Amino acid sequence: MNRRYARRLWLEDLLCLGALAVVLLLRPGGALSTPLAAAIGFVLAWGFLTLHAPSRVELSPSGVSFSRYGRTHTFAWRDVARVRVRRFPVGDRVLVRLLPSPPWRGRYWMGEGIEGYGEVVKELSAIAARTVPGKGP
Repeated sequence: MNRRYARRLWLEDLLCLGALAVVLLLRPGGALSTPLAAAIGFVLAWGFLTLHAPSRVELSPSGVSFSRYGRTHTFAWRDVARVRVRRFPVGDRVLVRLLPSPPWRGRYWMGEGIEGYGEVVKELSAIAARTVPGKGP
């Protein structure tokens, strides 16, 4: 993985943790401090649970895996009915959706900093073009 990208991902998490510490220690918003702390905590927990911004993506003939925080979500192609790759005008990231999947899995924001980003997006886009609802890749 690109070291700069890895640092950016960790920096985002550290900034959220720092904001949480400030809110808990200084209580800057009075009555709003508790909901703000809860919201920041939720964002951190959701990121850890869903791995929605992976640091590594690996494709194989049998499936795809998304990894971050030393954890991995793995999907076997035989269980995937549809792959969707959505590009955005910003151009430095894509949203990959694997269906069917529960709310805490199957949606991943892939940034250009991921090793092999171009090849992975190209291959996932090709799989997405071949998938039709109800049929695997």
